[in-house]
Amino acid sequence: MIEPGDAGVGDEPDRTRQVPPRDGRVAELTALAAASEIPTAALCRDLAVAHERAGDPAGAVRWALALTDTDGDLGAWSAAAGVLRRCLPAAAPLPRSARVAVLGSYTTSQFAALLPLAAARAGVAVEIYECGYGQYRQEILDPGSGLYSFAPDVVVLAVHAGEAALPAVADEPDAAVAAEVRRWTSLWETIRARCGARVVQHTFAVPGEIALGHLALRTGGARPTLLARVNAELGRAAGDGIGLVDCERLAADVGKRAWFDARYWHRSKQAVSLAQVPLLARHTAAVIGAQLGVSRKCLVLDLDNTLWGGVLGEEGLAGIALGDGAVGEAFAAFQDYVVELNNRGVVLAVCSKNNDADAREAFERHPAMRLRLDDIACFSACWDDKPTQLRRIAADLGLGLDSLVFVDDNPAEREAVRQLVGEVDVLALPADPHGYVRALADYPFFETTALTAEDAARTATYRARAELAAAQAAAPSLEQFHRGLDMTATVVALDELTLPRVAQLVGKTNQFNLTGRRRGADEIARLAADPATAVLCVRLADRFADHGLVAVVIAVEADDALAVDTWLMSCRVIGRTLEDEVAGLILAQARRRGLVRIVGEYRPSAKNALVAGLYERLGFTWVDAPDDPSAPGTTHWSRAVDAPYATPGLMRVVVTAAAAGPDRDRTDQPGAPVEPGGSSAELSTHVFAQTRPQDRRMEEVPR
Repeated sequence: MIEPGDAGVGDEPDRTRQVPPRDGRVAELTALAAASEIPTAALCRDLAVAHERAGDPAGAVRWALALTDTDGDLGAWSAAAGVLRRCLPAAAPLPRSARVAVLGSYTTSQFAALLPLAAARAGVAVEIYECGYGQYRQEILDPGSGLYSFAPDVVVLAVHAGEAALPAVADEPDAAVAAEVRRWTSLWETIRARCGARVVQHTFAVPGEIALGHLALRTGGARPTLLARVNAELGRAAGDGIGLVDCERLAADVGKRAWFDARYWHRSKQAVSLAQVPLLARHTAAVIGAQLGVSRKCLVLDLDNTLWGGVLGEEGLAGIALGDGAVGEAFAAFQDYVVELNNRGVVLAVCSKNNDADAREAFERHPAMRLRLDDIACFSACWDDKPTQLRRIAADLGLGLDSLVFVDDNPAEREAVRQLVGEVDVLALPADPHGYVRALADYPFFETTALTAEDAARTATYRARAELAAAQAAAPSLEQFHRGLDMTATVVALDELTLPRVAQLVGKTNQFNLTGRRRGADEIARLAADPATAVLCVRLADRFADHGLVAVVIAVEADDALAVDTWLMSCRVIGRTLEDEVAGLILAQARRRGLVRIVGEYRPSAKNALVAGLYERLGFTWVDAPDDPSAPGTTHWSRAVDAPYATPGLMRVVVTAAAAGPDRDRTDQPGAPVEPGGSSAELSTHVFAQTRPQDRRMEEVPR
């Protein structure tokens, strides 16, 4: 199954597409764009405007988004943002939509105007609310403020270093830092408690003008030192639902004199130079996209002149440039950076026109190779064209093309991918390999919210998925294939170890998601603490890999029924009959609670058509219910718990002792597998520590 990405977002415009122009302007500008791999922001703006005037909103949106990958021309960005605002409603919908509140300590009108454009490039259509100048604290603390009337999904705290309540030199540095961190985290807590919105805060860029000069390094209480410490402590304090934009890093990268401009501050209280507002908007949008689950997942790498210098088939293994000499060191540094991306959860694939055996030998034998075959989830080295290989890589990994980022030194190959598989993001590498690391580091859409154990093991998981595809192709039947996988589904406790992964799944799963409800870890924990709530967390392993925690159900008692609030599964395990086993677990949960039926609803979205018929297939009956204007097309379903139900029996189901509390009426023991073909194991709900009513037989689960 294809894992969701941000379909259609960031597609490179198809420069061969001809839209009938009203005045020939589109054709003229398209010819100019074709002469350069990366058109200027001004040319992208002109093309967006020309397509809009020609009655082609989709083309206008494509070129407006393409502009965000060029230079930071503020005027061009502003014009493109206007085109997007007018044309996006008539174009294909983006993967996510969100209501975003911008709360600033300085003038944020330019930033708020550009953020929808940058967010659309990240895959999110946003509606913006902007507070008055410097009114962020009042808006947060007043429960009747416009902020809460707006009901945001994300709150951006656009604040600057001047807002930090720190002295020039603190007598007690530790206390000063702790107090400042608490000032901001208390605001996060208020926002999260009152409206449940995610928070994205800009950290403090430290001004370059330091009266203490170099002595500041030796003065522990100096304001620059305190600001740096506050940034670090905010990073440590940021838990689920909190994202940070590292403005200090951005400012240092472009230069403090470029980031700050006293003219703008004194004339209009603009804390960030207008020339750098597009950059700030782009990185803020990337963090918002990560919070909403639309980051890219897989880096696809060419080999010759990309991972090493020279052509392997011509130079031979000993002739390629890697490790030795200036050029060889540049390629080694690029590989080192790719390894770091892999370590933080970015999946790696190879897409090369090469002999497979020769290409693999380079990974196995060259002493300067940083990357190894074990780092590569899918290895495609053959003579098929790159677009064909990319489609195959996506299919083998179970990813959408819109999850891939392609890196190749050859401009012709890059252009072929742009035109034939436009869903794939294409990085334009410079001609000089010394600039490869910078080009990849400048790409912001691999952002993630946190590092989980599943992220660290992601390459192994996706490599196993590719091996699985090969095994499936060789199996005589799907049932025999499934039996041969030796699958085990394990129900585990919802606790401090599994909660981050559960929140990650709830935040980003699209295809197998019956209601599409998004909740952060804090909200899930609060919901689970109610004795009337059942939370099921299921891991899956087979003979190829442990796929980790892949299924989550949240259900709530409602009269005589257990109502399924959230039911989702990772795309990596769709089609393996796990959903049938999970349905059995839900039925067992309802029986344990003395309830007579299960009720659920299906809320259609742009990506979850896969589960439109799930309830019907599982024996549920359609129920007539009033239409919900906020969720058009929703269908409602019900199933009696005592109606016969049997799972396909193609996997073992194990309930861990931590997930199943003691129950004298149990016929199975915690941790005992379910017999194939039988009903799923009975289990009790695990919730966070609380006093549980004895009449529900829900004992405290050992921590």
